[in-house]
Amino acid sequence: MTTAIPSAGAGKEPVQHVPAPEPTPDTHGPFGRVVTAPEDSPTSASATWVTWLLFMVPLCIAELRGLSEPEIERASARAADLIASHGDDAQYGGHHQRSARTAIAQGLAVLARADGGVTALGIHACVRPHADCPGTSPAHPSPSKHEERDV
Repeated sequence: MTTAIPSAGAGKEPVQHVPAPEPTPDTHGPFGRVVTAPEDSPTSASATWVTWLLFMVPLCIAELRGLSEPEIERASARAADLIASHGDDAQYGGHHQRSARTAIAQGLAVLARADGGVTALGIHACVRPHADCPGTSPAHPSPSKHEERDV
């Protein structure tokens, strides 16, 4: 004859495991969070500029992640010098247009590291969660295929 020993939980309700709430991340990942700025922001730019910055600034943020603070300060100073010298080329075209535009994206990537990030030229960029981040609300839907134009 065999005797079955009931388990310790026999006759009780099954225990459901409730996962612990996920901790709030201290960063937005390697590319930060770069979104279209709210329409009431003080600075704006053309749709082409905004689209380009939405692409370039996250890449520049990722590039800065591996640098030390002194290296970031040097990159920031180089970007500021280039913008001061050739900022008009960035907007109107010229021999230094490409490097000036890249310097603007690098400058925004550096500013994204500040508390609260940066909102300029039609975008908001940040590397850490913060209060009132435009990237946390669904108020900025991505454009539909019909709204996209020559980018």
